[in-house]
Amino acid sequence: MNNTESKQTLINLGKHKIEWLDTTEETKIKIDDDLFTLKDKLTLNTVWGHKDSVDFANNWDEIKLFTYNRRELIGIRMSYNPCVGSGCSLDYFLIYDLKSKTKNFFGQFRIDREMALYHFDNELSYVSKTYRESANDSKVEYIYELFSVDEKGQFNKKKNSNGLTYQIKHTTFLDDDTIRKEILEQNWIQKIK
Repeated sequence: MNNTESKQTLINLGKHKIEWLDTTEETKIKIDDDLFTLKDKLTLNTVWGHKDSVDFANNWDEIKLFTYNRRELIGIRMSYNPCVGSGCSLDYFLIYDLKSKTKNFFGQFRIDREMALYHFDNELSYVSKTYRESANDSKVEYIYELFSVDEKGQFNKKKNSNGLTYQIKHTTFLDDDTIRKEILEQNWIQKIK
């Protein structure tokens, strides 16, 4: 479901009711009977070189209902409206476990806006996306990290047997003909060619 006019505040999704409550002081969301604020929430992933506050979001763009092994989760893509400057390239995602009422927040900047859950290694997973650029804009890094959900509905970074986070780092170099144009580093479930 998409919020094409940025004005929908009451949403029915399957048998669930979602209310979007935005004031000048804070944004709150009510999913069924669970009312919570965005004011004190942080992303689980790195967005700008650190975890980011989702309090910047004041509008929802898309809501999806996910079903996995008789578990229901609601995903909400959030942004700032009206978008200004670099805020136009920033999205936050809430992945909400309906059974446990667990709230998982992710953020991304200048990367695709798709909200998706995946099935990796027989687990429900989310791939976070981080964008970093050098001070002179000559190098850009796209970092993808794998998070998997536990039985309580909490997403955690998935690690291999050596304790390393599953991650893909794609580095591109702009305006520099003396070195390689891109580098792909990976510690992933399967080798990417």
